Amino acid sequence: MIESAETTVLRADAMLTPAGPLVGAELAFDAGGRITYAGSLRPGSAVTHDFSGHVLMPGLVNGHTHSAMALQRGVSDDEGFAAWLTAVQGLEQHLTRADVEAGVQLALVEMIETGTTAFADMYHWDEGLIELVRGSGMRVFAALATFTAEAVGFPGVALWSGAEATAETERLAAKYARDPQVRIGFGPHAPYTSPPDFLADLAERAVRSGIPIHTHVSETRSEVEDIKRRYGASPVEHLASLGLFDAEVLAAHCVHLTSADIDLLVENGVAVSHNPVSNLKLGCGIAPLPDLIDAGVRLSIGTDSVASNNTLDLFEEIKLATLLHRGVREDAAAVRAATVLDIATRGGAEAIGFPATGALEVGKLADVIALDVRGTAATPLDLEGSRTALLSHLGFTTTGADVRHVFIGGRHVYANGEHLTLDAEAIRARAREARARLVRRAER
Repeated sequence: MIESAETTVLRADAMLTPAGPLVGAELAFDAGGRITYAGSLRPGSAVTHDFSGHVLMPGLVNGHTHSAMALQRGVSDDEGFAAWLTAVQGLEQHLTRADVEAGVQLALVEMIETGTTAFADMYHWDEGLIELVRGSGMRVFAALATFTAEAVGFPGVALWSGAEATAETERLAAKYARDPQVRIGFGPHAPYTSPPDFLADLAERAVRSGIPIHTHVSETRSEVEDIKRRYGASPVEHLASLGLFDAEVLAAHCVHLTSADIDLLVENGVAVSHNPVSNLKLGCGIAPLPDLIDAGVRLSIGTDSVASNNTLDLFEEIKLATLLHRGVREDAAAVRAATVLDIATRGGAEAIGFPATGALEVGKLADVIALDVRGTAATPLDLEGSRTALLSHLGFTTTGADVRHVFIGGRHVYANGEHLTLDAEAIRARAREARARLVRRAER
């Protein structure tokens, strides 16, 4: 078969498809980045990239992070949630708009390098920051963080009150309504920081406009107890009573849930971001992933920020999410690698609002990564002899360091360690300088 000159053809040792692993694989996409073929090797194909010694899989989707907090990597690493939050918020009061930009760019570099092609984020967002993401090639569901109608969330960055940030959210949502790389959302921080009247107003706005909501829910046991004391309900029940779940909602963490909470999430189509590393690092607990899977909750996998995780490498989350409940339940079949890989790709793409991505199949957009399988940790990888070998390797062995190529919507953004859309070295240097200045300002 002879491909059009405008078609890009990738050839690799294997590929992760919706039907499972395929050995001896070829992926083709057109000039618009739409996949036109995903299958076995075809004689006569005009191969654009021969990725021998590599495997292809869909780009990873980060279901919850705060990318600008990349400057706060390593802050309060051995403290509990309350002490950590105090330390983080103490630094945030000294952030400038330039710091946020430096943090976002650093996060973009790290995510691309480790195979993430789309992410859901809650922090300060404005048009300039969104354009940085668009320029990198990545996709973002950007929720503008708010707390109350009156509170200024990031005083050194922008003097927006919660009400003003809400209005800006609506303006940005209209501007980027048809952009395939950008979704805009409301970002009420959490039910323990946002009062009921503010949440109810956002719920009404979200339902009327179709703008989605991204919020933290039931992250800690103390949060759940606090909300029960204040409102006589669990955080999930409280948000449901305010009408929040009448809108499209992405709920981060959901660590401490009752069976009734899970039923409410399913009934209302709420998507959940499971963030196992962050939950463990801050001592928040272990979210009931097997119960969420069994109930049919829409799921994604997230890193949270590097201030509560230290890396944006989603392969760490994939491995831990697969293993964690095997230990808790003393059952090696409690969670399967194939299930978590699907959540980290197809499921995550659907959960954060990019359903045209997340799988290597005809008609989808070509968000695809190529992983090197020639290293020591991949030896011996018997792709030919075992149908499950690729799933095992991706679920338990692969790290972000194995990523060699990244395509987003067919655009080649990372090639053999070189960023094609970002000046990575300049961004790292700028981030180091910004962190040093931030610490000095906080010390004064």
